Amino acid sequence: MRDQGGSLRLRTGRRRIAGIAALLAVIAVAAAAIATTAGGASARTNGKPTITLATNSWEGSLANNVVAQYVIQKYLGYKVNLVTIDEIPAWTAMAQGKMSAVLEEWGHSPQYSQYIKKGHQVIDAGQEGPNGNIGWYIPTYLLKQHPELKNWKGVKKDWKLFVTPQSSPQGQFLDGAPSYVTNDQALVKNLKINLKVVFAGSEAAQLTQIETSYKQKKPIIFYWYTPQYQNAIYKFSQVALPAWTPKCAKLKPAQINCAYPPYHLYKVMASTLRKTAPPVANFLRRFSWTPNEQNSVAYNLAVKHMSNDQAAAAFAAKHAKQIKSWLSKKTPYTKVLPPAAGT
Repeated sequence: MRDQGGSLRLRTGRRRIAGIAALLAVIAVAAAAIATTAGGASARTNGKPTITLATNSWEGSLANNVVAQYVIQKYLGYKVNLVTIDEIPAWTAMAQGKMSAVLEEWGHSPQYSQYIKKGHQVIDAGQEGPNGNIGWYIPTYLLKQHPELKNWKGVKKDWKLFVTPQSSPQGQFLDGAPSYVTNDQALVKNLKINLKVVFAGSEAAQLTQIETSYKQKKPIIFYWYTPQYQNAIYKFSQVALPAWTPKCAKLKPAQINCAYPPYHLYKVMASTLRKTAPPVANFLRRFSWTPNEQNSVAYNLAVKHMSNDQAAAAFAAKHAKQIKSWLSKKTPYTKVLPPAAGT
């Protein structure tokens, strides 16, 4: 789902991808796509390697990349390609030297251990800025009507509110794509809530159902996350689940009975980038912004339908000092904070 410029146009969220066969297929496609733009000696412009940034399947990832692409090309003189690739295959591509960096990682502690701590093929480039949050959400208008829905016990009591033709006789919990790994089926079972997890088919389809229910002021409960530019358009409220603990993180997926873990969003890059493109590596280690800044760029891309260059230029016009700080040797690298266990 790329346009000719290689940019992503998905109004979606992010998750860990399940299925070995699916992963191998994605890796094969991604490897073919990036083979000629790897950033090694075989892909150079004006003597400089081409930088390849991984674009994952949510608008915030694209927002990160279009701004980084703008800065790297305009101020550092490197050509930058954006390549659509799923989260786990991107780690493999970086380790193989076929991908330069990923600017927004959600957890992935197994890959962090494999490629950063043990293999040293990938480097932790520090915190991106926003903190990610995944959980159960309802429209705020529904919470005002039913204050008891502020936590999972209220949902357990009022499950009949959420009955749909797809879930009857149970209530419906709306998820996105069935290929994404979520905890919702385990939570519903282990908390003994009379809900049926229904997958919309994709996160774009999920958003369509959420929007339809929202406009009609109907009850709906769904898997959602922040940062996400749609949260500035619609008013959603999070349903409190049992608190996440490191102990809960050690449970098997089918045994999960607590909230999603905290996500300190971070950046990673191929270890070779420090030698092949030092200015780019230093910029990426200083790159940091706020959820509102990311959402503003994502909004311009998804809602205003700006091109990548237009959205990046609009941001740059208002944040010249911030860009200057990203490029300054005086600015410290962003803090390194490994992902929580179990993410």
